[in-house]
Amino acid sequence: MTASVKAQTTRAEFAERLLKGSVRKSYAPVVDIDWDAPLDPDKFYLPPRVVSLYGTPLWEAMSRAEQIELSRQELVNTLSAGIWFENILNQALLRKMMHQDPTAPTTHYELTELGDETRHMVMFGKAIAKVGADPVRPKLYQRIIINALPFAFRGSALWVAALIGEEIFDALQRQMSDDDELQPMVQRLMRIHVTEESRHIQFARDGLRKRTPQMSRLKRAWIGNINGVGGPFFRFLFTNQVQYRRVGLDGRAARRMARRSPHRHEVQIAGFAPLASFLEEVGLLGPIARRMWRRSGFLPGGAVAPAGRTEIVAAEDDDLYDGPATIDGRVARVRLAGHLDPIDGQYHWRGTVFDTLPDDARNPMTVTIERRSASARFTERSQQGGYSITGVGVPPFAR
Repeated sequence: MTASVKAQTTRAEFAERLLKGSVRKSYAPVVDIDWDAPLDPDKFYLPPRVVSLYGTPLWEAMSRAEQIELSRQELVNTLSAGIWFENILNQALLRKMMHQDPTAPTTHYELTELGDETRHMVMFGKAIAKVGADPVRPKLYQRIIINALPFAFRGSALWVAALIGEEIFDALQRQMSDDDELQPMVQRLMRIHVTEESRHIQFARDGLRKRTPQMSRLKRAWIGNINGVGGPFFRFLFTNQVQYRRVGLDGRAARRMARRSPHRHEVQIAGFAPLASFLEEVGLLGPIARRMWRRSGFLPGGAVAPAGRTEIVAAEDDDLYDGPATIDGRVARVRLAGHLDPIDGQYHWRGTVFDTLPDDARNPMTVTIERRSASARFTERSQQGGYSITGVGVPPFAR
């Protein structure tokens, strides 16, 4: 009894720390990405080395424009899959919370994570629309599976599934965010996603670390081996024939070449390495799972062959302003949003300054819109060239 209470308290403390981190550093993609900025026709949508056909004869035979188009379709395929996975995770979290204490910090953080994932789905959807492509929609049988999975993801299985869905993408995205050949919009999207997903990964890992020692031998064997299904799933996802057919390639031939690519194998191993190490640490990488991940090419040893209009919009959850502002006496275009945070009870607002500011700009600075002024702080320079700012208290825009 005492050990159980102690573990629960520790879990609650961990959740409280993540909640505070969410207050300090979270994003609102509607204002933190410049959706009006034009795309660069000569930049990739995924770093070339991450594109599935990179390093193959088929890739070398393509023109740069064709390579960029393939990267665009692979980005859309990845973002589409991300939307469906976030959907599954949110459903599972909501079902889980039906049986939890609504006053517990762990429940509060799960609700915060759910909100993050919802915004990520919006961000992915807007990105797909921005690049001018159609989302890759799941087939009927896949939708049936998607709707059934939340019922299966319970307890430790939920956190393992969350890590499989988040860590592989996270590891790959960390390789993308600072690539000079990448579209600035995609760089910004990846940076936002990595920042917020890092907290989700910590929460899932903490849950497994605390649960695994109390697992029965049978349950540990089950969860430690069933996670191997993630290998064939990601292999299918990363080499989906749809993305090849959309650029005029033979889907089966391109998929076969990608799956046999030594470079692609290395990329997959690098993406899975952090999760593989963690699963090994907690004793949840069983022999069957290990074999499945290896055969899918994620573990070494697998068989791999050689805007300018001013407007104030009242959103349902956030107040939004897009228009001119005066920042320490300098006029600039901004997009700002805010909301009353239920965690600390204060009004938090944030957004992006789209125009260049002087190097000696003060921090904190004064943001003025019409007759309203408020203090704000720089938090980072955006990959798209803007500046992220945040403030707490009465905002400089009407709400």
